[in-house]
Amino acid sequence: NSKLVCVISGVTGHLCVAGTEDWQRVNTEIPVKSPRFAVFDLSEGKSYCFRVRCCNSAGIGEPSEATEATVVDDKLGHPSAPWTGQIIVTEEEPAEGVVPGPPTDLQVIEATKNYVVLSWKPPGQRGHEGIMYFVEKVKLERIRIINTDTSVVVTWTEPPDAKELVGYYIESSVVGSGHWEPCNNNPVKDISSYLHVIHVETAAPSPPYDITVLESVRDSMVLGWKQPKATGGTEITGYYVNYREVIGGVPGKWMEANIKAISERAYRIENLKENMVYQFQVAAANLAGVGTPSLPSKPFKCEEWTIAVPGPPHDVTYTEVRKDSLVLLWKEPVYTGRSPVTGYYIDMKETEAKEEHWRSVNEKPIQKKFLKIAGLTEGVSYVFRVRATNQAGVGRPSDITDPVVAETRPGTKEVVVNVDDDGVISLNFECDQMSPNSKFVWSKNYEPIEDDSRLDIDSKGGKSKAIFKDLGEDDLGIYSCVVTDTDGVSSGYTIDEEEMKRLLALSHERKFPTIPLTSELAVEILEKGEVRFWLQAEKLSGNAKANFVFNDKEIFNGEKYKMKVDRNTGLVEMIMDKLEDKDEGTYTFQLQDGKATNQSSLVLIGDVFKKLRDEAEFQRKEWHRKQGPHFVEQLGWEVTDECNVMLKCKVANIKKETHIVWYKDDREIMVDEEHDFKDGVCTLLISEFSKKDTGIYEVILKDDRGKDNSELKLTDKAFADLMNEVCRQIALSATDLKIQSTAEGIRLYSFVTYYVEDLRVGWVHNDTQIRFTDRVKTGVTGEQIWLQINEPTPQDKGKYTMELFDGKTGHKKTVDLSGQGRLFTLLILPELFYEVIST
Repeated sequence: NSKLVCVISGVTGHLCVAGTEDWQRVNTEIPVKSPRFAVFDLSEGKSYCFRVRCCNSAGIGEPSEATEATVVDDKLGHPSAPWTGQIIVTEEEPAEGVVPGPPTDLQVIEATKNYVVLSWKPPGQRGHEGIMYFVEKVKLERIRIINTDTSVVVTWTEPPDAKELVGYYIESSVVGSGHWEPCNNNPVKDISSYLHVIHVETAAPSPPYDITVLESVRDSMVLGWKQPKATGGTEITGYYVNYREVIGGVPGKWMEANIKAISERAYRIENLKENMVYQFQVAAANLAGVGTPSLPSKPFKCEEWTIAVPGPPHDVTYTEVRKDSLVLLWKEPVYTGRSPVTGYYIDMKETEAKEEHWRSVNEKPIQKKFLKIAGLTEGVSYVFRVRATNQAGVGRPSDITDPVVAETRPGTKEVVVNVDDDGVISLNFECDQMSPNSKFVWSKNYEPIEDDSRLDIDSKGGKSKAIFKDLGEDDLGIYSCVVTDTDGVSSGYTIDEEEMKRLLALSHERKFPTIPLTSELAVEILEKGEVRFWLQAEKLSGNAKANFVFNDKEIFNGEKYKMKVDRNTGLVEMIMDKLEDKDEGTYTFQLQDGKATNQSSLVLIGDVFKKLRDEAEFQRKEWHRKQGPHFVEQLGWEVTDECNVMLKCKVANIKKETHIVWYKDDREIMVDEEHDFKDGVCTLLISEFSKKDTGIYEVILKDDRGKDNSELKLTDKAFADLMNEVCRQIALSATDLKIQSTAEGIRLYSFVTYYVEDLRVGWVHNDTQIRFTDRVKTGVTGEQIWLQINEPTPQDKGKYTMELFDGKTGHKKTVDLSGQGRLFTLLILPELFYEVIST
């Protein structure tokens, strides 16, 4: 025998409600070292049983005998002082690595409505090492709760004999059950309460599945698995992993890998034996308790991975499933190989297709850990897998996903962006398929949003919104919202740089709304020479108002300015009777309609102002002029077909008493008092216009209403232009060339309406300009232009052309004297008269 001093280092405790076998571990995080433990968070009036397990490095021992049923509000007479000190035991050569036995003499030494205190004695078999304890509990019956959206307001009358009343407790009961439950944890002080009736049904989750090894070294392995298909009506709070050795194909006893529940679906199991084969199982837990463990995994050997390529990605899932696309998500490999992971390849195939039908989605590796896969066929079931790559090559693929059908389910909703009237930008998502335990979970680029400095999340009922505090480049990305405890309800929204700019512009417009204008501020001159400033808004309400500003100083309606706002048409205008030099500057119209504002300015300075002022003054004078007889078209000229010049003007507002007086060079030349202005045209005809008619012509209209005049200068270039037109018309009047025999020879001639010296005449014989001599002469007699050939010879036969030049254009008349017989006749019989029609 040997004497061993051992400090008890801890226990695990369990409890259950009397009459059930649903044991729950009480101290799940840290085993207690003292053989005394207070259990809190119990339900008053419930009956509980308790038991204790011991543990050391060799494992967890068998549970103790359960206590008798204890009602939480029992007032037991056991001492409540804490136990202290050491327990000294004598062991007989204890074997190393022995699992401790069950604690003994487990008792409830104190019980209140909030907690119970347990005590026990150390086990007789404790092993070589110090002992720790775990405490477990179990309730009498499983709680059944079902959430509804119903609520009622409960009111009551204050008891008349109540003294020093602190508050009220409210209880509720299902009709016919006879069982009452408290509704409020703290007393309410009012005599009415808004009571939410909550009834939730929960169950433990189904087993996880597809356990795989993500990394293996000499003494540890990292496991991965898939989430249970049934979560039990509430979110999963954690996982428990068990492992066992497999020696020669024979599995050993299950051992707990973790005491505290883990939240991730990947876990490293430490202190394994190199080259030992292990099996694993995983159980999921939720508020209802720990579910059934998974089936044992296939055997895995604990050995050092030395391959250069990465291990498999894990936790491959899909979200945002639609009829033609979905988003695939995964986590990076735990084992990265001999160099960092540089990217991922995604493979897909139809669920029922053979292995050789796997095909790659992306030709080049992608660095992000998500991918939207488009081009799916509606109604077809697909599976996916992911491979990681590094400098050494591509690693083995992940486990394949569960099959997923490409479909957009009825009632599917999408994340929508909204900009409210205050300019606040938010992403909004709604769900009408939520369970009582469902939650909205937002992510950015499919990673949890942990930084709340950029976003505020507001979820109420079936609606949730992600509100941007100050949208900027740091917020660019894909935002996704998933509703937990539903059949994959999810949606995403991408904010790229272009969308950000659009939203910021819209936000600014909502914060500082502007009144849209169909036309900016403009200016025009009215008929009487008034100046009109105006703009037009698309729409104005009855409360819209306008301020008018000139050179940063507000101006008001009065004698100088006439202002008007037409709220029906959106027209805003200001009319100035006269534009003066002091009115040069900047004009601004400022509009306000509720929160919306806008303004438009017009700068009138320098040459722009002077031009506008002069035009306004001219228009003013024109208006006054037109109040009496006046010219609609000023005095001008035209050449008639008879080659005469007609001076003409168009007049208006004429009456019989109106005098029309014509002047040339300030000398009156005609008075028209008996006029008939049917067409409003006044004319002066000048026959055989020539240089003697050069001068300044003027016509004056006058009567008792006023006077107007119009002047026409026919001098210098103006006269030359007119004479060119007169000569052109004369040249056009020329007749065809004719031939006449004379005593001296022959004569070629043409007649014009009349001849003026400005009309130049030339003659051509057989394309050669004729040089005039005593034998060959040209001249003008009255309206006849002629060419005289005396004593013609055979050399004079051929084609003759008369050229008339009006100053701009030449006009020709031609005759052919090539015939031998004809020419001979003319020569021998000169006394006869022959006419040869020109050709």
